[in-house]
Amino acid sequence: MILFKLLALPITAPAAGIRYCIEKVVDYAEQQFTDDAPVREQLLELQIELEEGGVTDEEYTEREAVLLTRLREIREQRRLLAREVGDASAPADGEKRSVVIEVPEELE
Repeated sequence: MILFKLLALPITAPAAGIRYCIEKVVDYAEQQFTDDAPVREQLLELQIELEEGGVTDEEYTEREAVLLTRLREIREQRRLLAREVGDASAPADGEKRSVVIEVPEELE
């Protein structure tokens, strides 16, 4: 078995490295997809532009609607991901879940 692993190493090592890189890229993309900070920042910049006279009220309303729609989509995506994680960690039918609460020694 060990001999097979050693002989297959030139094939399995690069594949494992590629898999690791792809997982990291997917994780980063999901993080960026669910980060609402850039959209909130754009909303703030838009408000500043309106106050400085850089955009008209009509332009502001149109751009704000697009940004608010994007913000709602991000928050909905976050809720869906949280629900998926919750469902994945939920016990199967008939299984019991146990919770362990550790108390610091100072409080005992």
